[in-house]
Amino acid sequence: MKKWLLFAGAMCLVVVLAACGANNASNANTGANQEAENAIADSGAASSEIVITASNWEFDQKEYKIKAGETVNLKLDSIEGMHSAKIQKTDYEVNNGKTVAVNISEPGSYEIICNVPCGQGHRTMKSTLVVE
Repeated sequence: MKKWLLFAGAMCLVVVLAACGANNASNANTGANQEAENAIADSGAASSEIVITASNWEFDQKEYKIKAGETVNLKLDSIEGMHSAKIQKTDYEVNNGKTVAVNISEPGSYEIICNVPCGQGHRTMKSTLVVE
């Protein structure tokens, strides 16, 4: 009986160690993807930068403006809580501390929402991106 318990304990240890190694490999890939994302955003192709500052249940501005067809670096800084900025009707989403190159050619108003459940005021955390 002791041999089986020892064997089972050893197997659990092997599984835990293997999982930790897989997690580190995943983090390495995430780092590589982040470097590629930042390289795109920092390539100099953008003519300007917009910084969205997020705190609990609000963005710092009700409205942000860009020109249609212009590439803009969009950066999100969360000063309170964990947030993201998802531009509705597009594929653009920027997470905390990240920068994404955004180019929207269709003029109009696009709602920006927090895409990370951040508490009781999450549903009202909205802003507008005006593309002129």
